[in-house]
Amino acid sequence: MKKDRRKFIQKSLLASLGIPLISQSLWSNSRPLNKKIKLSIQCFSFADALLEGRMSILEFPSIVREDFDIEGAEYWNIPLIKNKRNSKFIKEINKRTSDYGLKNTLMLVDLFDLETRESRSICDLDKKRRNKAIEEHKEWIDVAKAIGCNSIRLNLWSEGISALEAKKISEDSLNKLLEYSSRLDVSIVIENHGGYTSDAQWLVDLMKSVNHLNLGTLPDFGTANFCIEKAPSKKGEFFGSDCIKQYDKYKGVEEMLPYAKGISAKSSVFDSTGGEINTDFERMINLIKSSSFEGYIAIEYEGAIMNMYGGNPSEYLPSHEGILATKKLIEKYI
Repeated sequence: MKKDRRKFIQKSLLASLGIPLISQSLWSNSRPLNKKIKLSIQCFSFADALLEGRMSILEFPSIVREDFDIEGAEYWNIPLIKNKRNSKFIKEINKRTSDYGLKNTLMLVDLFDLETRESRSICDLDKKRRNKAIEEHKEWIDVAKAIGCNSIRLNLWSEGISALEAKKISEDSLNKLLEYSSRLDVSIVIENHGGYTSDAQWLVDLMKSVNHLNLGTLPDFGTANFCIEKAPSKKGEFFGSDCIKQYDKYKGVEEMLPYAKGISAKSSVFDSTGGEINTDFERMINLIKSSSFEGYIAIEYEGAIMNMYGGNPSEYLPSHEGILATKKLIEKYI
């Protein structure tokens, strides 16, 4: 992306969203955030462009600062896979992070093959596969540390086991990983991200059982993220099917907040007034403000990736517009 093109797009989008066309420095100071809360952008917001090769992850730091004037950057491991052992690449990310005055905060780690849709988890019932997943996560802890992130988010996906079995296996695997990550001062956070983790009470119980300073939660606003059980997926479905057992997401976020080391403000579709149709942002932000949480709220706009996998183009905004709309909502209520 060329710098001039990005500035042109930004001005156009600001106008379409009703944000005054003022200088970047004035814009960044127009609505100060709550002092204990800062904003970041999760690079998954550009997942379609990253996966299709229309954007390099090396462009992310400049986009975060120049296009949105935000100081926090969250990463996703998938765009980094090919270069995770490339020291020159890691050095370049760090240089650009420093050049734009950013703080790299967290890395989402998905051991997931986008082509085969096969996943690996530290909660796998098979001990051999589980230990392999633990070792893979250690490598991503190293990468996260190398680019200045203070935590990684991992998944506790499981199949064919009870909630009690999943909790026992998760405890054992997490303790092994925490022994490693703690030496590097990297925390591990668990997001409500399907299966038993979508049950906030189960997740909080896990937090209490492991009871480690470097373990926390990552509350996600997504409705689907609080779906404990889904109907069988149909052929060609990427984001799954209808939810059979849904956890109340406002209750879930409130329960997870005491253990939160980050927050994912997920968004996808906006109405004509600028509201997100799936989430009451005012209610969510009030829950956060009334808690003891201090740290980064990450903008995670997933409309572009949903559109990429068969969504209605008229329903979803492009990544830049979606991020700006989410930022505006957070700043309105913070």
